[in-house]
Amino acid sequence: MSGADPGRRGLALPRLAASLSRPIVALLALQMLGGLILSPSRTFFPIYLAELGHPALFVGLVVAGQQVMGLLASWIGGALSDSLGRKPTLLLGQLGELASVTSFLVASPVLIVSLRALGGFCGGLHTVAAQSYLVHLAPATHLGLVSAFFNWGYTLGGALSSPIAGLALERWGYRELAWGLIVCAMVALAITQRRLPSSARRAAPSGRPLWGYGELLRRPSMRILAMMRFLPTFYWGTATVLIPLMLHGAGASKMLIAIYATVSQVAASLAQVAAGRAADRLSLHGTTLCVVSALLLSILGLSAVTGRLWGVFLLGTLSTAAAWSLSTLMPSLVARATQPAERGRALGWVHLWWNLGMVLGSMAAGAFVAWHPGLPFWIAGLLNLGTLGLAVRFFRSAAAVRSPAPASA
Repeated sequence: MSGADPGRRGLALPRLAASLSRPIVALLALQMLGGLILSPSRTFFPIYLAELGHPALFVGLVVAGQQVMGLLASWIGGALSDSLGRKPTLLLGQLGELASVTSFLVASPVLIVSLRALGGFCGGLHTVAAQSYLVHLAPATHLGLVSAFFNWGYTLGGALSSPIAGLALERWGYRELAWGLIVCAMVALAITQRRLPSSARRAAPSGRPLWGYGELLRRPSMRILAMMRFLPTFYWGTATVLIPLMLHGAGASKMLIAIYATVSQVAASLAQVAAGRAADRLSLHGTTLCVVSALLLSILGLSAVTGRLWGVFLLGTLSTAAAWSLSTLMPSLVARATQPAERGRALGWVHLWWNLGMVLGSMAAGAFVAWHPGLPFWIAGLLNLGTLGLAVRFFRSAAAVRSPAPASA
């Protein structure tokens, strides 16, 4: 226990509830809709391509191409969020949800690649703008917990939609599923337009290298954060491609794969709240180390149980919970190392490395799984041995504590 006064501890949740403004509630609702829309797309897209007759290598390359576009958008999105504004950037980003789900309506490889690439680019804008809204709107004393709810909305939306998607695919097909998700994407656009506040435009950085990113890149803390985002995401890129295919290959039905998606996302939702609360009340440092350790153990475990249905199911669930918990902590880590006026670019920089991890992880999944089913996970596990040391270095860095609490702009 933290030793905090019981009376103050009892008031924590009412204070949190009182601080949740309508824009924050709208942002959380948008996250839930995003999970509802994109989780079935992510889970069943590799299977959709496999049923069209495409090999695992093609699946990995399509996913990698989507992430390459997201990587480019992360850099652009950070600058746009700080200069053009959060709302226009987020609206542009939400077009990616429409593009991604529309890919289930076409069979042409060219159209599929094009739509998923557009979805990846817009998705990069969406992530940076939404996280910028989060750090801007959330109370400083509850950023970890509100970040958990922010990510929880996404995973909860996915947990709710995955069994529905499984039933829809068993009873109807991909076309009917796609049209239902398109309607949800249109609702999300309307909520953004009507419920989220516009931010004041700042002048675009002039006379500064790389759209104002140059100063950020010179800081050790930001370079460490980039690697802390990249290495775990390399695993997540591998898992996104391989775990549904591994379950399918082990004899799991579409409904069981949907149940896996639901169970893993429910577990991730609970873990995110626990991680966010621990970061706020106990220690951001200790919570980060615990989460990274859990992720590392689950990756190494998966490398040893490939082909075993329930081993993949359980360890995949644990790794999903750990990966999403680390995502929950990332806004707090960014806020620890930056000032308010530069957080859009800082979030864009970090998300760029998330996309790069997804690209290389997806490519590794397609390329190395043919050699041995566990090889992509062994590679990811060995890489993530370095993440623990990076976390320790981040908290020791003087630059990492230049802004101990995020200001409410």
